Amino acid sequence: MYQWVKHSKDSLAISSLSILGDGHPFIPLDSPLRGLFERDIGRCRIIARPMDSSQTFPSQDLPTKTWLPSTASVAFSPDGRCLASTHHDRIVRMWDAMTGLSLRELKGHTAWVRSVAFSPDGHYLASGSDDLTVRTWDAATGALLQQFNGHTDLVETIAFSVDGCHLASASHDCTVRVWDTTTGLCIRRLWHDTSLWSVAFSLDGHYLASASWNNTISVWDFAKGSLVIQKRLDINLYRPNISFSADGLVLRLEYREGQPVQLHFPSFERIDNPHPSPFYLDKNSLCVKHQSLTLRLCWLPDDFGPTTPVRQHGNYICIGGDDKVAFIDLDQFALPDP
Repeated sequence: MYQWVKHSKDSLAISSLSILGDGHPFIPLDSPLRGLFERDIGRCRIIARPMDSSQTFPSQDLPTKTWLPSTASVAFSPDGRCLASTHHDRIVRMWDAMTGLSLRELKGHTAWVRSVAFSPDGHYLASGSDDLTVRTWDAATGALLQQFNGHTDLVETIAFSVDGCHLASASHDCTVRVWDTTTGLCIRRLWHDTSLWSVAFSLDGHYLASASWNNTISVWDFAKGSLVIQKRLDINLYRPNISFSADGLVLRLEYREGQPVQLHFPSFERIDNPHPSPFYLDKNSLCVKHQSLTLRLCWLPDDFGPTTPVRQHGNYICIGGDDKVAFIDLDQFALPDP
């Protein structure tokens, strides 16, 4: 059995995780099989091995708290060395992405912090909260730099423009507001018919896209503040993370669980077989579509309840959970070529 598993790991890695998951509890503790496919679920940090190459922050063997309030948002710094996470306890936390060590806690919001984003140069961090404010922080020191006031309901999500000169915030007050990051002034207010889930700038800075509660995608001409196209879709838009592709021809909608949705822009026609596929969660396993196959790469802890979409930076994956943040190193896997 040991020799079969050892020489069949690649095949098992792309098969249903239940092949190993169902049988794992019955493997004797001293069996060498546990050395191949260990699931050390009892601790916060998960042993990094080919079929379970994830770790969660904070870990019991690190000098940080062993419990976190539910995670609302996670973000990588542009260089991938730092993670930022927001939680129900009004604190923005920053972590060393390689070690899981807590770097600093940013305090000042007076209600649940729902969203966090790094500026493109990595010098600043922005956060949006139920206290109706958007705030910017010095990423190196944690010092509060600015507070943007104007929303009349909670701020659901935020996004920097590629040049870092503007910050967009989407709120339950049915507006997207665009702020000048230098002066702190609101330079644009875009009205919608209902509350908003998500907002994103195109990489060329020309467009601003938003996703609304009523399953509507709107794309605006940022410079003019005028609506370019708006369409109500027959897909679920509950709390998606919306983003533009690098060439601006695709709008991607990513969710806490399930396959991402990709739409051609400006037709909004669904792309049924996106290639390459983004990573996503399905039944607590990290997946990626490759041609017609679904590759299941690793398990997350059995008690891990995802609360954010999958975030990727290079070969690293980050996912926010109910009381922890999972971090996965893709170097542990022999991924197929795109």
